[in-house]
Amino acid sequence: MAQEGRHGNPYGRIPPFPGQNKAAERLRRTTLYKESFSVMVPPDRAQLQVRINLLQDRKRLIMATPGLRDGFYEIPNSRLSPALWAKAVSSIGVTRYGRKLETTLGEIGRVDLLVTGAVAVSLQGDRIGKGTGYFDLEYMIFREIGSVGEKTPVIAVVDDLQVFKELPWKDKDVSIDLIVTPTTPIPVHHPRPRPKGIDWLSLQPRQMRGMRPLWELGRSR
Repeated sequence: MAQEGRHGNPYGRIPPFPGQNKAAERLRRTTLYKESFSVMVPPDRAQLQVRINLLQDRKRLIMATPGLRDGFYEIPNSRLSPALWAKAVSSIGVTRYGRKLETTLGEIGRVDLLVTGAVAVSLQGDRIGKGTGYFDLEYMIFREIGSVGEKTPVIAVVDDLQVFKELPWKDKDVSIDLIVTPTTPIPVHHPRPRPKGIDWLSLQPRQMRGMRPLWELGRSR
């Protein structure tokens, strides 16, 4: 299960893996998934089947757009035929088939569950992404507007080889509650505290200009 050592360089992306569809099906059987309705998933290819399953299971799917450039969209399965689901939940199709959400609690609502991929995760709930910090920022935005809280569950869906005993951790990293691999779910018993909102002082001007949620929220500060 947990591995010690190093993975190959993922070249700045969340890597897809051979068992990702099996992992998505295993996620489907978890209590956290079954009890959730509104779920946010990033647009990474490794989570494609997770997003398709959410539509099939009649849950509310919220997707981040690539690089958070156009914020968040809801993918309404009620007006999409199953033949279009894979296109609609892709990084390219999200803005074509989805409904744009303003960055407010009224638009996004309460989010019951966040599902993400990773380059590596640890048994302590630490997660290493592709180095851009997008998922951590997505969480901070949701926390800022009240869509998630400290106890909102976060699940990482990864390959067994991406699970490590220990990993580096920073205080702006979002810890995970559950790891789901193609072979098993792995609970994290004491996840670390999570960011309480956006650290505005750490943001660069290009981030404020290039990410719709940040300039939407920044206007009201």
